Amino acid sequence: MKKLIIALTLFTSLPAFADKAAESYKLGLIAVKEGNVEAAEQAFKEVLRLQPGHANARFQLAELKQNQGSIAARQRSKKMGEYVIAQVDFDKVELSEAVAALAVMIEQKSEGKFAPNFMVQDPSSQFGDATVTLQVKNVPANAVLDMMLKQAGGIAKYEQHAIIIKPVPRSKE
Repeated sequence: MKKLIIALTLFTSLPAFADKAAESYKLGLIAVKEGNVEAAEQAFKEVLRLQPGHANARFQLAELKQNQGSIAARQRSKKMGEYVIAQVDFDKVELSEAVAALAVMIEQKSEGKFAPNFMVQDPSSQFGDATVTLQVKNVPANAVLDMMLKQAGGIAKYEQHAIIIKPVPRSKE
């Protein structure tokens, strides 16, 4: 009789575990989409704790391990769009100085919680003479960066730990 009561108790709690596992799985997928590797990993591990045979959660954990750099880069890109810069007033400022100033603005806006970690790669010194003139108000940081790079002829590549800035490759004619 005692075994029957335990079995019934377990049987009635299975739907609750399934619901919790499904909810955790959804949260994990949302975290992946937002680029939050740690939250996604935690959610998928919770799914496996509740349902050890959950094949999709196992697959997602494996994908996380393999693609964590690109997922984290997505989060860095998203963060740049979250910080709205109140005012930018650059008048013929060298690109390197403008990038450094933007980094300071972002760090101040985030209260020190986010650093864009800009890294300028300019082996041919194409950016050496590039200047930026930009006057905007209340614009997301990623849009400010895009405007600056468009003027200077550069591109940005978001990576896990930094934003790489380099000249647009010129076509060989």
